[in-house]
Amino acid sequence: MRPSRALPSFIAGVLIATTLGLTGCGGGDSASDSEKDRAVAAAEKVFQQAQASGVDLSRGPCVSESLPGLSGWVADIAHDPREDVDDEPENQCQRYRDGEADHFVELTPEGEAIRVE
Repeated sequence: MRPSRALPSFIAGVLIATTLGLTGCGGGDSASDSEKDRAVAAAEKVFQQAQASGVDLSRGPCVSESLPGLSGWVADIAHDPREDVDDEPENQCQRYRDGEADHFVELTPEGEAIRVE
């Protein structure tokens, strides 16, 4: 009887699927791509509102301590490349620094998404 080559391939497939299942999500509090897309859209809307209200975005302020419909998310303005002013606590979202929000969207002062985590 000839050994089957399908079994090693099957086992390899199971191992790969298991590995991806354990590491693909990046942990228990990682956001799905769909949630990230919603967060970016909400952050862009908040950005537009802040810009229309005349908020000075050049220093990289927090523009939302809680994105609408996404309470675990904040939106922050930062520079690309990053500048020292972006690391000043007064220019960062308090809820994220305090651990009350798990995720953030960083937008440039022009409203372009830099990071979504």
